[in-house]
Amino acid sequence: MRKTALILLLLFALSKAEDEYKPIPFSATFDGIFLNSGKTFIYNYGLNSALMVTGTYFLVQADIDWKARQFAYNNQPVVYASMPAVMSGAIVPVILPLSLYGTGRSQQDLKRQTAGVAVMQSVIISTTLTTGIKAFTSRRSPELMRNERNDTKEDFSRDFKFGFLERIPFDGWPSGHTSAAWATAATLTEFYPQNTWLAVGLYSYAVYMALGVSMSIHWLSDGWAGAFFGYAIGKTVAQHFTKKESKYSFIVLPDRFMFVRSF
Repeated sequence: MRKTALILLLLFALSKAEDEYKPIPFSATFDGIFLNSGKTFIYNYGLNSALMVTGTYFLVQADIDWKARQFAYNNQPVVYASMPAVMSGAIVPVILPLSLYGTGRSQQDLKRQTAGVAVMQSVIISTTLTTGIKAFTSRRSPELMRNERNDTKEDFSRDFKFGFLERIPFDGWPSGHTSAAWATAATLTEFYPQNTWLAVGLYSYAVYMALGVSMSIHWLSDGWAGAFFGYAIGKTVAQHFTKKESKYSFIVLPDRFMFVRSF
C-alpha cells in the first residue's frame, strides 16, 4: 500500500513538473522586434548613433580611412588574415543563436532558450537595419579583394552616393558583419553578466571582426560605425528580453535638468 502511494505521489510530482515547464517558443524571436528596432537609434540617449556619424566623419576627414586602406593594399597578407572574419561573420550569427536555443530546449534551460531568441532578434535587426542604411548611404567599397583590387593613388574614401540603391547594399557603411558581432556580444553579456571569460571571448571576437572586415571588404570607419550600432542593438534587445530598465533617467524640471541613477 505504501509503495503504491509513493509511486502515485512520484508520478504526480513528475507530471506537475512537466506541466510547469513551458519552453520558450522560437516565435518569441519577433517579440517587440519593431519597437526594439526603433529604440536602437535612441539607445544611450542617441549617443551611439551620434558617435557612428561623428566618428566616421573624423576618420574620413583625417585621412585615417584612406591610410588604413593603403596599408592593407600594400600588405596583402593582412587582407588574407582577415578572411576568417569575413567568412565567420556570415555563419556565426546564424549558428550561435540556433545552437543556444536548441541546447536550451534539450536541457529545458529557459534562460538559454531566451538568450537564443534574443541573439537571433539582435542579428535580424542588425542585418535589416544595416542593409537599409547602406541602401541610402551607398558607399564605395575599399576595393581590396582580389577580383576588385584597385591600385589608384587617388583617395576615394569619401565616395558616398546618398540616395536610394545608388549601389548594391552589400559592402558599405556601416559594416553588417561588425554590427552583428557586437550585437551578439552585447546581448549575451546581459544574460550572463557574471561570466567574465564569456565577455572577454565575445568582445575579443567582436573587435577582431571590426578590424578584420576593415582590412578587406570595408573601410575602417564602416567597422567603427558597425560596432557602436551593434552594441546599441544588443543592449536594447537584451533589456527587452530580460526586462531590465536603464539605471539612468533624464529628468527635466522648470528650472533645471538632471541625470538620475537608480540603485
